[in-house]
Amino acid sequence: MTDSEDEPAKIFERKQTELGRTEGLRRAMNKLDPRSRRIIEARWLKETDPATLQELADEYGVSAERIRQIESKALKQMRGAFAMAA
Repeated sequence: MTDSEDEPAKIFERKQTELGRTEGLRRAMNKLDPRSRRIIEARWLKETDPATLQELADEYGVSAERIRQIESKALKQMRGAFAMAA
């Protein structure tokens, strides 16, 4: 007996949901300026060894607090982009 999770319709639904999330993330990232995009990618989208606030601060010549502020604003913008897409 097969589990309902293995039914073709369920598999298709999961794939479509995943595709929608990926597309939503791509659209949200494209709305960010290059610096914000770099910070989000370095802090949240790296699978291994994500950047610290201080590493990014050193890269951009600003304080870690300023990087945190930029990151916070970028995440807020991305949430707004996801909300509009839903």
